[in-house]
Amino acid sequence: MKLTNELYSPLIETVRQICVERGVRAWLVGGAVRDGLLGRVVHDWDLAVERDAIPLARSVANRLDADVYVLDAEHDTARVILADTTIDFARLRGDNLAGDLAARDFTINAMAIDLDRPADVIDLFHGADDLDEGIIRAIGEDSLTSDPIRLLRAVRQSVAFAFEIDPQTASWIKDHAALIAGTSVERIRDELIKMLIEPGAYDTLWLLDAFDLLPHVLPEVTALKGVHQSLPHHWDVFEHTGRVLDSLELICTRWLGIEQADEGAAMLPILPMFVWDSLIFTLGAFADNLRTHLKAYAISEDRSRMNLLKWAALLHDVGKPATRTVEDSGRTRFLRHEEIGAELAADRLRALKFSSDEIDRVIGIIRGHMRPHHLAEALLTRRAIYRFFRDSKDYGVDILLLSLADHLATHGPDLDQARWVARLGLMSEMLSAYFERREEIVAPPPLVTGDDVMAALNLQPGKQVGVILDAIREAQAAGEVATKEEALELAKQVISET
Repeated sequence: MKLTNELYSPLIETVRQICVERGVRAWLVGGAVRDGLLGRVVHDWDLAVERDAIPLARSVANRLDADVYVLDAEHDTARVILADTTIDFARLRGDNLAGDLAARDFTINAMAIDLDRPADVIDLFHGADDLDEGIIRAIGEDSLTSDPIRLLRAVRQSVAFAFEIDPQTASWIKDHAALIAGTSVERIRDELIKMLIEPGAYDTLWLLDAFDLLPHVLPEVTALKGVHQSLPHHWDVFEHTGRVLDSLELICTRWLGIEQADEGAAMLPILPMFVWDSLIFTLGAFADNLRTHLKAYAISEDRSRMNLLKWAALLHDVGKPATRTVEDSGRTRFLRHEEIGAELAADRLRALKFSSDEIDRVIGIIRGHMRPHHLAEALLTRRAIYRFFRDSKDYGVDILLLSLADHLATHGPDLDQARWVARLGLMSEMLSAYFERREEIVAPPPLVTGDDVMAALNLQPGKQVGVILDAIREAQAAGEVATKEEALELAKQVISET
């Protein structure tokens, strides 16, 4: 098999030249070869070298004026980082290249290219055939049991490439699912994060459950299975959760142009076309702002706001099993499920070693995900909009997006057009306030300071001053005060009422 042009990179040519200068043999391996054969643009390169991987990486970094990090000194592994590209160097895992490839996970990731002969692919395990046929096949049972994180990776790559997992590999995954519990939580977290970054979260959830992996990594989500919901819900809480994720991906694809779903999305044949026509017609003006918002990194370069929103969607209803009640009429209720769910989600995210800032963001979205529903049942006022964004900070728009997906996955085939258009109208007012009238409604510039209030009312510093300032700010957002004089007059009223 011949290599496609995707792997003829000037960067790798520089690596080859340095290898020649240092007298070190090197091979491209793993995902770079796989992606090159698939015609994908490669940003992450893996090289196996016969010796001196760390000194070689340093030489390459010096030549390219790039950063270099030692990943594992004991195993002679280092990474070169240049803009959006990484090049990893690692000493051969076995005594030779064949031993190195045999120690890898799947056949499609066990191909190599000798930098001295870049036109040919070394394929000892028929990975190219599996690539052509769209199959994820473990090299052997030991390749899964020796490093159980590969159990999760099989699911992730199956969904990412739209490949089937071959029956023998599927059997091994299910047989050894419990081994994932012995893997470090950081590695489990990172694999789950990668799964949710990719489109196809509904399929990912389904496969994790089918292979008995879900109870070991997200037991709160497993507990949603079989939890019945009354109409207008059409599915139990577990299936509903998957369809919320699927609806969110469809919204991000069809409205915002973010690659998050395809024609195989589970909700696509269920939802009528008026959903997308009315969505774009009503809210199209906000697409650029929302796209920029979601693609921004919320906390770190590993987790964008979009990724954390999908975590919130995954965990948004985990409080329902503990709060489910059945009325005499047969109707099921889940009172305060968002509060209980936020607590359970925080516990799970802490167990997975997410940062406190990431946890605060996800649980804030979960805690607030019912508020748009409540806002839709009453007259929407400027005061209500102000309070919503005051409480939800910069993730208020994330809550709004989740609420749209939740609405679609609740009503499903019975979605009422008038009700949907009304919900879009509420969204339009909320997003307009946030993006277009921010200083008027969401974050008005202060009319007075604490010093102004204390001087006018002869007050000492304390909580009372803060209460007065909050009341003035809310009245200003509501359009009830507009000058310093009006603000101080309101302050007097607040004092008289307390």
